[in-house]
Amino acid sequence: MKQIIIFILLFTNNCLSAQEVSKEEIRKLTVLTIKTEKLNLDDSFIQEKLNNILVLDKKRKTNQTIAIVLSSIAISGIVLGSALYNKDEGISEVLGGTFIGGGVVYGAISIPFWSSSLKRKKERDELIKLFH
Repeated sequence: MKQIIIFILLFTNNCLSAQEVSKEEIRKLTVLTIKTEKLNLDDSFIQEKLNNILVLDKKRKTNQTIAIVLSSIAISGIVLGSALYNKDEGISEVLGGTFIGGGVVYGAISIPFWSSSLKRKKERDELIKLFH
């Protein structure tokens, strides 16, 4: 029984230390114009808000990266499809139409990622206002 209690205490202590803000996270927060020198980083409320800011920023960057990749594929498909469609050969028109259609689909798929990225940015900026 005593060993179980010691294990639980050690595990709880390890979990609590994971909530602390690391130097790498402080550097990321500094890039986001949050000055951490004057903040009480031992306060769990402040730690939670700072971690939420970092999580939202990571989600924003991920969504933005996916949106950029999908948009690039869409633009490439539309441009290539237009070039193929304007040739006077039979198969080129079919391939061109297929590339244009694929580009439009990829462009449509990228829209939710762009809007989600903007939404996460707004949420992150609202939390950043708490520290200014």
